[in-house]
Amino acid sequence: MSRPPSSPTGPPFPRHSSSLRRLVPLAAVAAAVALALASPARPAPTEDVPEKPLPRSTADVVVQGVRADAEVPITRTDIPREEIVQVDRGQEMPFLLQEVPSLTQYSDSGAESGYSYFSLRGIGQTRINQTLDGVPLAEQEDYALYFADFGNMAASLQSIQVQRGVGTSTVGAASFGGSVNFASIDLTEKPSLDATLSAGSWQSQKASAGWQSGRFGDGFKAYARLSLLDSAGFRQHSGMQEDSLFFGLSRESETSYFKLFGFTGRERSQLSYLATDLDVLEKDLRFNPMSPNERDDFRQTFVQAQFTRFLGNGASLALQLFANAAGGSYQVYGDSEQTALYDYGLSWRSLGGALTFKGKAGPVDVTWGAYLNDFASTHTESPVGGAEEYRNHGYKNEANTFLKLGWDSGRWHVYGDAQLRWARFRYEGDVPLGSVSWTFFNPKVGARYDLGKGSSAFASIGQTGREPARSDLLNGEDNALGDYGLDSVKPETVTDVEMGYELKRGPVTLKANLYAMEFRDEIALTGEQSPLGYSLRRNVDRSYRRGLELEGSWQALPSLRLRASANLSRNRIRTWTQFYDLYDSAGNVLGKESRTYSNVRPLLTPEVTANLGVDWSAAPWLTLGALGRYVNGSFLDNTNEPGFSTPAWIRLDASVRLDLSRWIPAGHPKLRLSLENLLNNERIWASGYSTLWLEQGARGASVAGIPSYFPLATRSAYLALDVGF
Repeated sequence: MSRPPSSPTGPPFPRHSSSLRRLVPLAAVAAAVALALASPARPAPTEDVPEKPLPRSTADVVVQGVRADAEVPITRTDIPREEIVQVDRGQEMPFLLQEVPSLTQYSDSGAESGYSYFSLRGIGQTRINQTLDGVPLAEQEDYALYFADFGNMAASLQSIQVQRGVGTSTVGAASFGGSVNFASIDLTEKPSLDATLSAGSWQSQKASAGWQSGRFGDGFKAYARLSLLDSAGFRQHSGMQEDSLFFGLSRESETSYFKLFGFTGRERSQLSYLATDLDVLEKDLRFNPMSPNERDDFRQTFVQAQFTRFLGNGASLALQLFANAAGGSYQVYGDSEQTALYDYGLSWRSLGGALTFKGKAGPVDVTWGAYLNDFASTHTESPVGGAEEYRNHGYKNEANTFLKLGWDSGRWHVYGDAQLRWARFRYEGDVPLGSVSWTFFNPKVGARYDLGKGSSAFASIGQTGREPARSDLLNGEDNALGDYGLDSVKPETVTDVEMGYELKRGPVTLKANLYAMEFRDEIALTGEQSPLGYSLRRNVDRSYRRGLELEGSWQALPSLRLRASANLSRNRIRTWTQFYDLYDSAGNVLGKESRTYSNVRPLLTPEVTANLGVDWSAAPWLTLGALGRYVNGSFLDNTNEPGFSTPAWIRLDASVRLDLSRWIPAGHPKLRLSLENLLNNERIWASGYSTLWLEQGARGASVAGIPSYFPLATRSAYLALDVGF
């Protein structure tokens, strides 16, 4: 079960606090095992031990099993810490990533905090692999992930890599539309303290304090960051509070590296996961159809411990253990009159481990990995103040192994990647549905050729299959009411072809790539909602997403930098069958009808997105920035009926960064002013859904319905003060 379905991009999923109590001892065991491995006395160096065992940042060591190096022939965007810090103002991750090509986002509340979601190439985030230090962040039933549960994540990151398409093999959910890998912050050699205070529109406030211990004892370093965020939201009564604590501990020696990293977070929100009908939205842009009494409260705790032993000659072996759990509930009315308030709860926990070997034999790089995961959840429903009406459980087990080979020969860099993945889901509830399992073989192969003078070209082809989510198997229900047949929804498969060109010469960087993603049995969104509001999906025989992506920057002057990204695409579903209720002119139900549409655009997949940004260092203490963004319209459902689409929109943001150190040396204070939607565009309706039916008339039945939208905020301003010691 999700916290009520927020959106067509995937349902939001609630949880229960009992898992958190189980998590604490399990996390302690994982940390103790890895720390014990890290603590033996440092062995004497040998000829095979390099003088500097960590040639890259320590973050690279932690994610080396899932990340792609520059030579790997895939489509990717790398965001280093310097760029993260520059754009981070406490917004949720989907908005921080908005300049990545082909990425679109929106939020329930309309502001850039709370429940926010993103898509890559029109594929929602429940079908995108997301990891922190190589560990899956999402739960394994529906692959739901809520950044609201651990706010201010960006402040604790060293880098982000976004792979589009099937990318390289990773752990957790199969990378279907792409993958986003977050690497935790590097722990520093010297101690430091920093703090941020910010406030802005929609009663937004943030306070954050971070601490780095520097090196102490026998190579140890520690880290902690506490953050408190609060916002009233743009839409009426859509406020939220987010509290988070990120923590880390590392130990580095000449032959090994150990890192423990994790977070614990809590969010409390007034719910706004229902979109606003068009006629209401035209009169009141901030209207929220949900009641102030409908709210939630969730917690999530994540911890991973990884020990890497450097074996010499560039080889290493890494053992990783992790625990991830969340829990809480949300309360929503069960009737349109808003008289019966129900409490829906979910608790889940995920435990697992991974083993990764990385080595080199002459011109061949080898990476081998194995991964195991065990997941369990509990779902409940009860009237507020009443007895529990149902309780069910979901169990998911997963195992995969992959082998990656890279071969360098002169200007050629050849890459091959094969993954064998197995998953099983079992349901326990009032209706005995039993279990279902799947096995997938996911191969990829490609090559990159260095053209000289800082340029290269690459091509790759890969295939990935993935299983249906729990909500697909249960037809959108949280508690199974009948035997749907757990094998009634087929797994989906995509074959992805990527061809690209990259240039890095002097002040210019450029990336351009063509892609063709050919889907078989895609589990596509229908644009419909279940009685609880969950987004429904079903298989479609054939579909595709094909396009051109551009990404580049130009350091025109030492003080002036321009950057841009864009996507131009053509996306189609070969045939789509829509099921309608048929009404007469008096509103009486006459029955049901279906209509089949051909060559339609998949819903919420804009075919043009573009970003253009500029940063100007007007003085050593003053930097000005601007970002323009364009997204064309997209349909709210797969019928492509006129009148049921989002409008195209343009948004302009600006920023001012002022270094006060020249006037106030203590703490190196900096002021940041962010101005969003500077042109005050009131029609940035980035997502939504439709309600469709047929009306019987004298000339036959015609399609009618109601389009509903999630509006983004009008002109907003945020001011932040940063200090560091």
